[in-house]
Amino acid sequence: MNHTSLEIFRIVAEELSIVKAAKRLGRVQSNITTRIQQLEEELDTQLFIRENKRLRLSPQGKQFLIYTKKILSLAQEARQSLHPTMPGGTLSLGTMECTAASRLAEPLAAFSKACPDVRVSLSTHHTQLLTEKVMLSELDCALVALPLKKDGEVVCPDNLSFQPLFTEELLLVLPTGMNLIRNLGDISEGRLAAFARGCTYREIATAVLTKMAGSGKQVQIQEVSSYHSMLACVASGSYMCMLPQSVLDLMQLPDGLSILPAGSATTQLIWRKDYSSPAMDKLLRLLQNTSNISA
Repeated sequence: MNHTSLEIFRIVAEELSIVKAAKRLGRVQSNITTRIQQLEEELDTQLFIRENKRLRLSPQGKQFLIYTKKILSLAQEARQSLHPTMPGGTLSLGTMECTAASRLAEPLAAFSKACPDVRVSLSTHHTQLLTEKVMLSELDCALVALPLKKDGEVVCPDNLSFQPLFTEELLLVLPTGMNLIRNLGDISEGRLAAFARGCTYREIATAVLTKMAGSGKQVQIQEVSSYHSMLACVASGSYMCMLPQSVLDLMQLPDGLSILPAGSATTQLIWRKDYSSPAMDKLLRLLQNTSNISA
């Protein structure tokens, strides 16, 4: 079992296709197949279940993938530690959709200029999934909005570190004719357009609307995949949505819609306490340069 075999296994596990993995790795399919077979023989277990020319991870394969990602991440971290003044390799960065849209262009451009030998792998998800991916070493770091306890304390897993970077002012966007201040009963008839469960903004919006509507009323949720979809839902007349002011500033608000202040949320950079790299340190410094939170 060597680094190359682990990397091939990781790519095949992500693609669940020998053909796609071969294209991604620039290798012939027979070589990929042989490497996987050799790895399975060495481990004395079946990593993939083959069904009608399709692949899926076996239970053992799923377990081994977790360790594979940790080993590959640690190997990269070790290489970078030998050249602390010359960041290189890959930095796997996760981020919320809103942060990617409104906060990352400037610092990532500066990072690319300062660290030309680092390849940034960027992916967007909601906070809960991003946090899980950082904990599993699938991401090196991520920009999230960690949930808060009732006393305002940040809820962060014990094995993660975090650095607050941005305060986002949240806005509740309402369709034409819906006035929540005069007629709280409208809440029970309207629905909230939001990202999938695990999005902190969704949880904040649900809490705000539930409090306004009173006990016994539940907020109906329509899941969408983008902020543009949220506004389209609101424009249709029967939905509400919550989005950060920084995102709204980048978009055109359809005529007739109204907005209400709905509090604020903090965006943090999170990373594993046992992880460090010159590339992430440099990115954090650049993000702090654009932060709207006083040090």
